[in-house]
Amino acid sequence: MTFVHSTLAAALCAGSAFAQLSVTAVQPQHHASNQAPNTAIVVDFDRAVDATTLNQFRAYGSICGPVSGVFTLSNGGARVTFTPRRPFGAGEVVQLNLSDSLRAADGSFLRAQGFSSAFRAIAAPADMAFTSIASWDADPGTFARIYGAQVCDFDGDEYSDIALICENTSDVRVFLSDADSSGSFGAMVGTPNVTGSTPSPNENADLNDDGEIDVVTCDTAGDSVSVLLGNGDGTFQAAVVYPMGSGPHGMALLDVDGDGDIDVMSANTGSENLALRRNNGDGTFGPVSFLASGVSGTWAMAAGDMNGDNITDVVVGGRFSTDVRVHLSNGDGTFSMQPAAATGGQTWMIVLGDVNGDRKLDVASANGPTGNGAILLGNGAGGLGAAAVVPGAGQMVATDLGDLDGDGDLDWVLSSFGGGRWTIYRNNGAGGMALQQTIFATSNPACAAILDIDRDGDLDLALLDEIADTCTILENGVLDAQTFCAGDGSGVACPCANEGDDGHGCANSQPTGGALLNARGRASVANDSLSLAVGGMPIASTALLFQGAAALAGGAGAPFNDGKRCIAVPTLRLGNKPGVNGFAAWGVTVGDAPLSVSGGIALAGGAMHYQVWYRDSASFCTASTANLSNGVRVVWTP
Repeated sequence: MTFVHSTLAAALCAGSAFAQLSVTAVQPQHHASNQAPNTAIVVDFDRAVDATTLNQFRAYGSICGPVSGVFTLSNGGARVTFTPRRPFGAGEVVQLNLSDSLRAADGSFLRAQGFSSAFRAIAAPADMAFTSIASWDADPGTFARIYGAQVCDFDGDEYSDIALICENTSDVRVFLSDADSSGSFGAMVGTPNVTGSTPSPNENADLNDDGEIDVVTCDTAGDSVSVLLGNGDGTFQAAVVYPMGSGPHGMALLDVDGDGDIDVMSANTGSENLALRRNNGDGTFGPVSFLASGVSGTWAMAAGDMNGDNITDVVVGGRFSTDVRVHLSNGDGTFSMQPAAATGGQTWMIVLGDVNGDRKLDVASANGPTGNGAILLGNGAGGLGAAAVVPGAGQMVATDLGDLDGDGDLDWVLSSFGGGRWTIYRNNGAGGMALQQTIFATSNPACAAILDIDRDGDLDLALLDEIADTCTILENGVLDAQTFCAGDGSGVACPCANEGDDGHGCANSQPTGGALLNARGRASVANDSLSLAVGGMPIASTALLFQGAAALAGGAGAPFNDGKRCIAVPTLRLGNKPGVNGFAAWGVTVGDAPLSVSGGIALAGGAMHYQVWYRDSASFCTASTANLSNGVRVVWTP
């Protein structure tokens, strides 16, 4: 049986209980890394699931936002397979939540705590040679003071956009990607989105289960959080401000009570406590309650499952006690405080990630005025090991983790205010960090954001300078590739006016926005690691890759079947691929010839154009059952 639904979640292993529905296995495994972009999620239960309650599955990507796709029941209804409609983004964390309202066919329910799990998508190899490709001032006429950013696909075109969080002007400013693989951005969308006073920490989630990305800011001078519900086009509804306690400087979004919706917590330095507001299920929040923080100078906060029980916990950092404490969730809005672990400095910001590849979450800390950073390895039971401290300069105000070199482990970026620099540390695979490079700021950093800005599969950097008031995009690697002959929102004719999303080919019979082709790797005849990957095709598709020396109609293309043909004849066929979950790739599968070889690229290199033709069994637009992706121009070097 197959079901289509707009949300997903999954759960990890739990012992079977006669009186309740229980999860026995899940793939990908909890806290797994390096998962393929077209990964399907499979959850096994101890009994058949009531298909009418599959809306209690939800999945959320840290970049792509809410995940939609197709549910299939098998194994007598006891196995649920979810196939996403679009590939996951490079390096993004996918959080899975399964509500306590999920029901079995026999009428039993999942445990009251619900279930959560998470995995991280793979990032492509890159040489960590960063090139500045874009930079802009948040507001040339005003010192807005950028303090942070959310890097998400706010408009659903599979390209990362940027929402700048500005302290002095107390607002959020959204800039949408041009969606052409160039890494460039358009002007600010609309007007600034006003928040409570002095927003600093910030997170994103789907708070009202409408399939759109929402943003929450922690307003340090306003003693509040501001909830901005997204409209799906880069705009937001007016912020709703909720008091949280005195001086909130840390924030986390998580499901504290197993009902599947996302609640909000803050770490309050003025009142030296934690504040919790539970989601009413519609993106509004109930009354505030307070919990002990267990640290002095309550400042930093992050959420993640620290003991592997598939319930999301929180970690809290103290500036004055120079430590962190894990608060293990009981799944009912209460927590069990664990022993403190020293960070080696005044804990200012923390992030969680598996830095040593054991599928247990670790803590990376930026230690503020102490001017250093630290990694604390988790033991998988809620405990933390001794801090591995690295020295720095100025005030270490931000810490970020991401696989910048694409070797399968998480690298580390520290931002130094006063030191005027970002320092990048390369992971040795076991969680040991060695200084790889230093990038100097125009003035003083606020933080860095790690994201795939140009859809080439590797992770780039957005560097936020708090005093220069600028956002600077650094591209990782040297690939020169750009999308053409694609949807841009202007209504340029596809057959039957079926224009796809920005950057995509024409729409097809499944709601993916059209097929999206991207290049990744190195397009060098002498050192060829180029691959081409397409996603967003119907789930059961066969794809054929074409290469041509010229773009048709100056790159505008011409209607053909249900899509637009983008490259001019003569063309070269580079091979068929069976689509897996609507995804196919060339140049990466064992047995694939290098694209420079199969394409007969001249030793001197030059520009080539690529496009995918694919089968769509449904007669969607014209009488044809075929469509095409966007085109991609790649410049080959010798």
